[in-house]
Amino acid sequence: MKAVKKHSPLLIVGLLLLGVCMRMPITAIPSVVKEIAHTFAVAPTSLGILTTIPLLCFGLLSAVVSSTAQRFGNELTLEIAMVIMFIGSYLRIINFTSLIIGTIMVGIAITCINVLLPAIIADKYPDKIGSVTGMYNTAMTLFAAIGAYAITPITHQSSWQTAITIISAIALIAAIVWLPNLKYNERATSGAEEPKGTNMWKNMNAWWLLLFFGGQCFVFYSIVAWLPSIAMDAGLSSDQASLIAGLLQLFSIPFAFLVPIIATKMNNRQPIMLFAGISSLVGTIMMFFPVSSFAYYCVIALLLGMGTTTTFVLAMTLFGLKTKNAADTRNLSGMVQSVGYLISALGPIIVGNLNAQTHNWFASLVVIAIAAVFFTVCGVLAERKQYI
Repeated sequence: MKAVKKHSPLLIVGLLLLGVCMRMPITAIPSVVKEIAHTFAVAPTSLGILTTIPLLCFGLLSAVVSSTAQRFGNELTLEIAMVIMFIGSYLRIINFTSLIIGTIMVGIAITCINVLLPAIIADKYPDKIGSVTGMYNTAMTLFAAIGAYAITPITHQSSWQTAITIISAIALIAAIVWLPNLKYNERATSGAEEPKGTNMWKNMNAWWLLLFFGGQCFVFYSIVAWLPSIAMDAGLSSDQASLIAGLLQLFSIPFAFLVPIIATKMNNRQPIMLFAGISSLVGTIMMFFPVSSFAYYCVIALLLGMGTTTTFVLAMTLFGLKTKNAADTRNLSGMVQSVGYLISALGPIIVGNLNAQTHNWFASLVVIAIAAVFFTVCGVLAERKQYI
């Protein structure tokens, strides 16, 4: 049993608010892309970059965040990140240039949260990794769905700028609530208690986990980007396709909470890997058949929601479960997410281009299915040893 370190009474509330801010600033934007394009007099298609930028930040900066936090401390780095998120999110309403700059800043801030939350949880709640991880994953998933849908009625009642301002205010609240945690900030020292940690780039087990994470992100972001289009090409209306996209998020919520708790009670999580992989694969295979049925696509959304969410939250939990100190957790999280998110950024591009070239979804779905099998195999291999 690891020793429980002192922490602020507001740490749990702070972690939940950070979870809220992990996806909502991104998932809310696609619903109002046309309004943003009209305001700034640009083509809506040119704003696809607004979802690509954060993914590139996740990939390019995850390792940098790990080394930065080692110097400044996890808690201080996260406080700085939330201030950056507040400023960046608000900048997005001014003009097109500030929209791009603000999106980059939001991407940087979310990268810090992605990398450091598992390390904070492993450090402060070593005996509650599953339950605390489940709580913040639930907050993340729930508010990703809320943000994607609430922004539309807010925009209709007021403007998209008002909606973005509200999201910015939430980031500011998170930054304020996080302040008491700075009292317990710890910088890396040259002492023997917690050195720089293991070099994960030289560890084969860490690489299997990286490929598992990258493969499941490839599938997840491909599905998020193209599931509505696939559903509409099968005969569903645009409203039904939008609802399917929302159900994908809503069906994910129970798994976001339960999977980390279950994973902590198992020494070998290969059964969870297989469950997630098979769910994702079956959901993908079902899309090969163009059935014009809303109920049919509800089942697809359930299977894909189960599979992709299980793999994501399991990976985030394993960062803490498969390491023995916060330094290793931070290093593993940084390494896995750096390359993993670069792999994920390719998914929507490859799947979309294959559809454009072939004028159907067959080749695209074959790629997604192969990726599902790939991440399942890598996940099973990553679980051969209890620790990295």
